[in-house]
Amino acid sequence: MPVQKVSHEMDLLDKVSQGDEKAFGEIFHLYRNKVYTIAFRLTVASPVAEEILLDVFLQVWLKREELKEVKHFKAWLFTITRNRTFSMLKQMAAQKMAIPIPEDGDELLLRATEHPGEHLQEKEYRQILRQAVTRLSPQQKKVYTLIKEQGLKRDEAASALNIAPETVKRHLSEAMHFIRVYCLARLGMLASLTLLKELL
Repeated sequence: MPVQKVSHEMDLLDKVSQGDEKAFGEIFHLYRNKVYTIAFRLTVASPVAEEILLDVFLQVWLKREELKEVKHFKAWLFTITRNRTFSMLKQMAAQKMAIPIPEDGDELLLRATEHPGEHLQEKEYRQILRQAVTRLSPQQKKVYTLIKEQGLKRDEAASALNIAPETVKRHLSEAMHFIRVYCLARLGMLASLTLLKELL
């Protein structure tokens, strides 16, 4: 890695360690594809890889004060990715599942915390999420509602809508992509990561 690029990354990490969300967003975009690729190669499941991606960067934020002591961020990040991926694989094996069962849509929002202002943030997240859902195409909205809000499995949703399971998969993937983009455009990077982690 060129010296100038290394210097820029170190500057970003120093800012992240001090709580700079803009710098955190830059680090996220710099490494998101690499982290996702590692997770996907090991799990061979896009939803699981996406969950790992979001979880890894939430861990980076939670451990941001440790960044001052990290000499090789890339290796440190990939260690977190590997550990989280292996933990997920063990969980999947224990549950004998190919991918996690989608949680109820009402559970995707941030849970209440001890901080007095958090319920206002949760209300804002709920409103933005609902705005995103209302902007989905009619078929995407039906699929999203059945799977993410009513808890149906893909085959059950396909049967209810009288369409093929693969069509359900495609509609859900497109809906989730739109929701991610919509939320990222309207919330800060950290808030979006937290919200999207709950959404998966």
